[in-house]
Amino acid sequence: MSSSKLVIDKLEKSFSELGVILEGNKKCDIDYQISAVIYVINILNECQNNNYIDFDDVINEIKLIYSNLYPPRGGLSDFFIWKADFNERVKANEPLGRIGDELGEMLK
Repeated sequence: MSSSKLVIDKLEKSFSELGVILEGNKKCDIDYQISAVIYVINILNECQNNNYIDFDDVINEIKLIYSNLYPPRGGLSDFFIWKADFNERVKANEPLGRIGDELGEMLK
């Protein structure tokens, strides 16, 4: 399996998980982020369908979108899932933090 395929597949998995979390905890102020995640998933799927020919261009575009999703302030950098119980809140936000870390590692 090529390294391009592995990277695209991992990105697609992480962005898909992120999309599910955002849709499930939708707040009116994250509509842009949800649409950006859907767009990223679509271009990743297109890259897969094109046998990863445009891999470098796709990665560069995703890096740009990622930087807009996770600015130093605002965006998904400040997004969290609220639960009244602290332990439930920590558990609910763990996947969100893990996905953000994974994406950060892959797209640095």
